[in-house]
Amino acid sequence: MTPQWQIAANPRGVTRLALRRGARLGSHSSIANSNDARARAEQQLRDYFAGRLVSFSVACDISELSPFTRKVLRTAAKIPYGQVRSYQWLAERLGKPKACRAVGNALARNPVPILIPCHRVVRRDGGIGRFVLGSGWKKRLLELEKRFAKTEASSNNPA
Repeated sequence: MTPQWQIAANPRGVTRLALRRGARLGSHSSIANSNDARARAEQQLRDYFAGRLVSFSVACDISELSPFTRKVLRTAAKIPYGQVRSYQWLAERLGKPKACRAVGNALARNPVPILIPCHRVVRRDGGIGRFVLGSGWKKRLLELEKRFAKTEASSNNPA
């Protein structure tokens, strides 16, 4: 399920991750000048889609975003692999329990989806909600993590 992606980066980290629609699976291209962050992101994405990586360590530069959006994304980045949290949960963690819609809008501005896992945020009623890459991708990413999280758990608990 490795998609084709475009990655932009600057010396501070990855600034943009975009998935191409209708592209061949397994290929990728990079945009912007080359640097270590982009190369690390490419490798970590390959490992993530293969089920070998549960947490990204590549630096992401989100400095161009508003302070509120940065707080939302930093909090979303702490949601564990294979788990989901609600927009309400995220708003409460930020000390703004009535800001669910603002949280959703901030997540929609995530320039580095997957690297900052905004796909792990769902509606309080269990509905999948929206995603910057489309609800189909959100569903696929959650299923991928659920499948590999189970594999990881079973390999850590031998029978």
